[in-house]
Amino acid sequence: MPHTCDDCGDEFETLSSLRLHDCSEDESTAGEDLFEDRREETRKQERETERRVKQAASEDLTDPIEQARQGDEMAVYQTLAEYERRLSNEWAQEDGGDYWGFHRVFFEPAVEGLETVVQREGWPFLLDILDAYWPEATYDFETYPEHESFGGAERGDFEEYPHVSHVLVAVTGKQIVRTRRADGVAAIPVDTLDYLMLFHRHPGDTQPWIDSMGYGWGIGHPDHAFEESIETIVDGEYEIWAGTAIEHAMHADQHAATTLLEDLFTADLVSDPAQLLQIVGGIDRGYYPDSSDHWDWETLYPEFHSDGFDWDPDVRERLRAVVVDCGLARQLPDDWSFTDVVL
Repeated sequence: MPHTCDDCGDEFETLSSLRLHDCSEDESTAGEDLFEDRREETRKQERETERRVKQAASEDLTDPIEQARQGDEMAVYQTLAEYERRLSNEWAQEDGGDYWGFHRVFFEPAVEGLETVVQREGWPFLLDILDAYWPEATYDFETYPEHESFGGAERGDFEEYPHVSHVLVAVTGKQIVRTRRADGVAAIPVDTLDYLMLFHRHPGDTQPWIDSMGYGWGIGHPDHAFEESIETIVDGEYEIWAGTAIEHAMHADQHAATTLLEDLFTADLVSDPAQLLQIVGGIDRGYYPDSSDHWDWETLYPEFHSDGFDWDPDVRERLRAVVVDCGLARQLPDDWSFTDVVL
């Protein structure tokens, strides 16, 4: 789902694009009434959709969701099965029925229910869930650079992914962060990194696509070819996903993430330097990486606060050298800082 600027009304695919776009005060003021009318109409339509969805939702969905939020393990299975069935039925209707309405209304409570049990039962429970809802999509990395260019998904591509994937990817990403912070990268199950990778090609639903970028927390995993996978994706000119994955990786291990960036440029794989390097500007501004509304960054990474990111001085110098060596610095002011590096 796109993100809309409250001032100018423009829509953007990612939160980073929204945050960094140039919205002039004159333009936003001139069209203020028009945009306010548009926003109010959108809010009215959303309220109407949510009212209709809540009326249409049966107890077969609402009851297990409430039980799951109380920690009932079996209720989680029931929630996901009924949510998947309902979304599938809506999707099969003309124009998708109320698919996105059900998606919006039940995304958060479904995440809360699943996460409540996952935090108690751990990875075995979540891995069992992922196995039951594993996508059909596959990628041949040997011919990956020859794939078609990045773009919106076709309906057939969308249907290669279970409809509850937005819930599963959100919870998986957060559990990966908690695991790495508590027990180290080696404690992250390899299957979960393989799972997130399946969503890097936009599956038609923005939410799991964005949250799958939490894959970056797997950098340095001893049993998963993280760096090689990112190199392949960048070589295939998918910097839009790889860039945010590296931004997550920068939070996990800024030294290893910087080495990865250096290697990508040294290998001459980067087609759009600004797409990868704008992450340093976002971090210096105090922005969290792109995520769905239910990622909960403030809880997962409390050290990253308004005082800024704790850059290692050596890392800062290495990253400045990358900006200069790739030629991007020529587009920046003479006294440029990381915050000047934007798309």
